[in-house]
Amino acid sequence: MNANVLNPNNYKSSSAGTNIASSENDVSIQEKYSSIGWFMITWFGTTQNPYYIGFTCKKTGELFEEFTDKKDIEYFMLYRVK
Repeated sequence: MNANVLNPNNYKSSSAGTNIASSENDVSIQEKYSSIGWFMITWFGTTQNPYYIGFTCKKTGELFEEFTDKKDIEYFMLYRVK
């Protein structure tokens, strides 16, 4: 794994071929934060990383990838295309 590039081929994809790097038209990303995280977002506009990230294909409705490991989440949040 290259330390500076998020390679979508290293992760699961949907049956329609949607992956974690697909456009917002094709993938829905759900992020779950702790209570402290929501407090920081609400009052300060910033937060720590979420404790969960799920990827759902908008074409098929399937949840095709989930991150709960702290290292996976940090890596995705740092190197994803925004």
